[in-house]
Amino acid sequence: MKKIIFSFIFLILSTQLVLSKEVRTRYGFYVDLPKNYISLSANMDDLLKKDKDNDLEINKEYFNDMMAGSTKADLNIEYFFPKKRYKAEFNNIYITVQDMNIKELMVYSEVEVCDAMVENLSALFNKPVKLYDCKFNPENIDKKNSPAVYYFETDGPFKNQRMHAIMLQMNSGLTSFAAGCEFRNCLTFKKDLLKITNSRSE
Repeated sequence: MKKIIFSFIFLILSTQLVLSKEVRTRYGFYVDLPKNYISLSANMDDLLKKDKDNDLEINKEYFNDMMAGSTKADLNIEYFFPKKRYKAEFNNIYITVQDMNIKELMVYSEVEVCDAMVENLSALFNKPVKLYDCKFNPENIDKKNSPAVYYFETDGPFKNQRMHAIMLQMNSGLTSFAAGCEFRNCLTFKKDLLKITNSRSE
């Protein structure tokens, strides 16, 4: 289960701009992107190799252990960065997809999934991570064709930052929609995260 939860990996930059309302993600499905965002694609493995000074604040040894045997495609990330007003390195939305099925999580209790999320993120961020919210099939997230939806709110990797994450099933695999945000900006980024997630179409 740890490896399933571990689909939440993130943090900054690299490559290909798109500036339209409806965007086709690198995973083949579509989302409606609010006007104040740009879309960029990256690969977490490539980012970590370039991060010689550990600016990403990620436990690289733990990351490599958890992702052993994963394909390069499993480490791809689609970022949505705000174009202005916010510090994009601390405030952004992103999508990851893994070749797994959410039904593999559904055999566990909600508490077990929530605890696994905290354990994984604490190891990944090299610090104790608090869980502020964890819901199974929350009413404000449209399940569409997904058998289930999980929502998490935890500490982010940086000081004064939170992470809001949604995990569900798409045709392309186990899909995570997540937002990292500074405390003062989280209402806005959570709202945009929900809009993007609920707009998805295949």
